Amino acid sequence: MDTNEEEEVIIDPINDEVEEEAEEVVEPKKSTENLEAKRARLEGQLARVNRDLGIVPEKNSSRSDGLDYGEKAFLVANGIIGEETKLVQEAIKRTGESLEQILENPYFQAKLKETRDLAMTAQATPKGARSNSVPTDSVEYWATQPIEDVPQNIRIKVVNHKLKQGVSNGQFYNS
Repeated sequence: MDTNEEEEVIIDPINDEVEEEAEEVVEPKKSTENLEAKRARLEGQLARVNRDLGIVPEKNSSRSDGLDYGEKAFLVANGIIGEETKLVQEAIKRTGESLEQILENPYFQAKLKETRDLAMTAQATPKGARSNSVPTDSVEYWATQPIEDVPQNIRIKVVNHKLKQGVSNGQFYNS
């Protein structure tokens, strides 16, 4: 016998078909692509099939990160402007509710009130107040300090302030 094994072929006289005695078992090849690549490939195939069939896929129901102009106008009409719109966007992402439902939500209203109160408090508080209750970022505070201690960006204002004080007030107590 040859070293090469040949398959035996048996001919059936009734069917005239060739049958192979030893069938090869084909094992499925293991995929070498990762899951992300497989997902991208399958989505591409689905998109091609949908295009061929004329099917327009619906956009995802998830919202985009930004608000459109109509929603922004609605918020402005309801008194929500500036940084408060970010609060609305976070609430929409977190809950998935509509804009009207968010504005009527008591939890959102409480959070909005808290945010507004904090902003009002920060705005009303003088920056860098000392014990004499004059803010350290004011010209009046720095006018009482030696000129060497005054920050560069305020020195011109401080000198102008001192000049105005010197002109309006006399140098002597009775002048």
